[in-house]
Amino acid sequence: MARIRKRVTTRQNWDSDSMSNAVLAVINKSQTYREASATFNVPRSTLLRKVKKLSKDAKYDPASKNSLGPIPTVFTIAEEKELVSYLQLMEGRLFGFSTVDCRKLAYQLAVKNNKKHNFSHIKEEAGYDWYKGFMSRHPELSLRKPEATSAARAMGFNKPVVMQFFKLLGELMDRYKFTPDRIYNCDETGISSVPKSKAKIIATKGRKQVGSITSAERGETVTVEMCMNSVGRYMPPLFIFPRQRHNMDFMRNAPPGSYVEFHPSGWMQKSIFERWLQNFITFSNSSKDTPVLLLLDGHSTHTKNIELINLARDNGVILLCFPPHCTHRLQPLDVGLMKPLSVYYDKEITNWLRSHPGEVVNLKHVAEIFGLAFAKAATMTTAMNSFKSTGIFPFNPDIFQDSDFVASDTTNVEPMKTIEVSQDKELENILNLKTVVSPIQISNPTQTNNIMCTEEIEGGQSNLISPITPVTKKNTSFPHVSPIDVIPIPQQSYENKQ
Repeated sequence: MARIRKRVTTRQNWDSDSMSNAVLAVINKSQTYREASATFNVPRSTLLRKVKKLSKDAKYDPASKNSLGPIPTVFTIAEEKELVSYLQLMEGRLFGFSTVDCRKLAYQLAVKNNKKHNFSHIKEEAGYDWYKGFMSRHPELSLRKPEATSAARAMGFNKPVVMQFFKLLGELMDRYKFTPDRIYNCDETGISSVPKSKAKIIATKGRKQVGSITSAERGETVTVEMCMNSVGRYMPPLFIFPRQRHNMDFMRNAPPGSYVEFHPSGWMQKSIFERWLQNFITFSNSSKDTPVLLLLDGHSTHTKNIELINLARDNGVILLCFPPHCTHRLQPLDVGLMKPLSVYYDKEITNWLRSHPGEVVNLKHVAEIFGLAFAKAATMTTAMNSFKSTGIFPFNPDIFQDSDFVASDTTNVEPMKTIEVSQDKELENILNLKTVVSPIQISNPTQTNNIMCTEEIEGGQSNLISPITPVTKKNTSFPHVSPIDVIPIPQQSYENKQ
């Protein structure tokens, strides 16, 4: 089928200027519809519709009713903007609304504010047509599938903690003058013969269940240690197989230069990471004269190992740990590489099963399949963009905006302070105004205790206090009910914090 369609009719082929002149002629009553249609060569039915619409708009005064179009909406422009801000705030705090929640909230707002509406009183929610119109009027909103985020990450990623990390990072970079090829990040990931996720496939419409073949219901976990620097150089991966005895058949067709360890659990151990660090020292050519910076998370195998710290210090490896529960935003490997690597690994397993019908993927095939996925995901562009998006290199402590820390505001609390009023005039003002004072947000200084560096750097953490912003509302006979009055923003109380 041709992609470029040729027009075969003359419908809607009229000139817009001619249509405007015809509409003016009819409105000024200088010509009838038939005369204007013949004079300006425009269709009579279209002319009739446009004149009718223009006459309706003339009778309707948007300025007087604060509406959004020729058809009056349930809420005014200001009220809809308030609802948009509320939805964005709740999404930022990781309490986003679904379509049904949004429609139920719209119904409650319409009822409490005595708005004229045609929402369903049985379901107690606005209609889907209202929702579609609301979303089309506000293109800054979109329907997205959220990612599961733990409460610990929501609380841990806050501005004081992140700023403390960048302060330590900046002091190290000023002291040692690290070039981009001497800034590394390492991290572990778990892979299995059964991939974590499956890509969407084309299936028959209407089928209730669609399947895709895998090697087993559950697979054994293999830990892979990866490392890269900010110019796109990757260290050959380390595989840790859940076996007691060594079996080099597991490394058949593995990525060139990679090596293997065996442990019954299949997880990283202190001794294994210490041997990996020795290989890293050889790979990076680090020494006291040419030190390198290694960024890593605060796992016990990294931080609770004095032999490892001494080994790093003797060979010019500066260790800097990320703050707890912040690696999903600060660690380059988590931000840029892990997701595409997982997607490519799933595709390679599917291709292997398709090429070997009747066989299943076992631990002897994992290294080979992972190597194919790693070669596609581990590109120079991926590494450079990962370090850039986290603000590590180029060094940018302002990479995160205030909106990125909104989720942590739920647990930043302080007891409300009592406002004392001594004068009658001030008392009268308070009676006439409803004042809502937001609690002062003070960071938790204990959250930065796990930031570790092999170099002793002095410097404390200051508490950042957000200003108190009073929001005043006039007390009228019909007070305005905002979305925050219907569903308050989740906020941990000071008593629960204690």
